[in-house]
Amino acid sequence: MDKIIEQKSDISELRKIQLFNSLTNDEIQEIVSAKHNEIITYGVRETIIKESEIGDCMYVILDGSVEVLIRGTSQDISLAILRAGDFFGESALYDPEQSGRRNATVKSLEYAKVFKIYKDYVTLKVSEDWVGNAYSSLSLNRKHPKFDDIAQLSKSIEEDHFINLFSDIELFASLRENELTTIESWTEIISYDDGEYIIKEGEKGDSLYVVLDGTVGIVMLDNDGKLTTLTKHIRGGYFGEESLLPHSDGTRTAFARAYGTTKLIRIPKIYFRLIINRDSKLLNSLVQLSKQHEIHRKQIKNNAPIKSSQSFPKKPS
Repeated sequence: MDKIIEQKSDISELRKIQLFNSLTNDEIQEIVSAKHNEIITYGVRETIIKESEIGDCMYVILDGSVEVLIRGTSQDISLAILRAGDFFGESALYDPEQSGRRNATVKSLEYAKVFKIYKDYVTLKVSEDWVGNAYSSLSLNRKHPKFDDIAQLSKSIEEDHFINLFSDIELFASLRENELTTIESWTEIISYDDGEYIIKEGEKGDSLYVVLDGTVGIVMLDNDGKLTTLTKHIRGGYFGEESLLPHSDGTRTAFARAYGTTKLIRIPKIYFRLIINRDSKLLNSLVQLSKQHEIHRKQIKNNAPIKSSQSFPKKPS
């Protein structure tokens, strides 16, 4: 059974749920009426959210039940069963300016009817009652435009911002006009705080990243455990492509860490492959550069002396 998107009901279903107690009827009606918020029904064992994906909404269970799971060594581990009145995916709503990864997978059991609420419209707060018990409540995110306005802003500002940036990067020279104008549909913006790791050596790569704002350092550990900075990327720089190349085994070969608050554009592997498959010259250049980087990394791993002229090889800008 595929998921079914239903007509929105009145506020009565949400009024019964404790999470909405802090809101007036008019405020709940605003949430219900928001263009992109929706009621969805899932069938047997359908995936609602996936562990590690970027979260931009939360879900309130109106009817039925779901199972919360995390990845184990050989199989998924069940953490909880949630039922009507419960909610999940809420970590995406704690800070409207950030986009956090999901820390679990949630699947419907036999049936689940949920209300999907996007983060741009509400903020989730955690408070304590008079005896110290924590409870969650929603508040309208008044400082953000409503969805109709957001869509317009995305078209008039974000798209132009992306297009101008991508047009200056050789890697994206083969993009067609229609691909540039729909850029928000195949990329996503992710923010990281100072010191946060974006990618880690040894993990499997699934995306390329372009720096929109801030600085990212590419670092690695030598055999003595000493941290060495290979290079830094500022606005327009990109990284993470080596593990996505055809000759690669898909494993990340270094760490990438945010230096200060950093905003990135994430491009999934499938779209990166489409780009390099159009441009054999670019592909060959990236492969050769990857081989030079590998030699450089081995020298660092083995604590081999590196001449001052042997800086980390630069990629096409």
